[in-house]
Amino acid sequence: MTMPRKGTRRITVDGTAYRWRHRSRRSAAEARTGSRPLTFAVERDDAPGRLLSVTLGDRLPLSHYCCTDCSPDESMPEPITPARVAEAVRAALADGWDPLGPAGVHRLDMRPLIAAGA
Repeated sequence: MTMPRKGTRRITVDGTAYRWRHRSRRSAAEARTGSRPLTFAVERDDAPGRLLSVTLGDRLPLSHYCCTDCSPDESMPEPITPARVAEAVRAALADGWDPLGPAGVHRLDMRPLIAAGA
């Protein structure tokens, strides 16, 4: 299983090129309620086929994104940033993900790492 090239973004982590993309899109209602966490996929650019599927934390306070006047109980999903993708790649490699290995999917749940303040 490989990712289509269209819609992917390139990132270099520790000298190795990877491609990544959002795995699913959520409706505005799902994003507001956090009913489905954000996920994204990563694969090595020169050796597609061994995917990394990453689940991010569900929600951050809305005040994290905008003004301090926002209600503290309103929240938005954790953003997918290049720094977060690089962190996920490093964590997956430490967890045993082999991007050059046989085709398949390695799953990584980042929620415990995000909750711990990583």
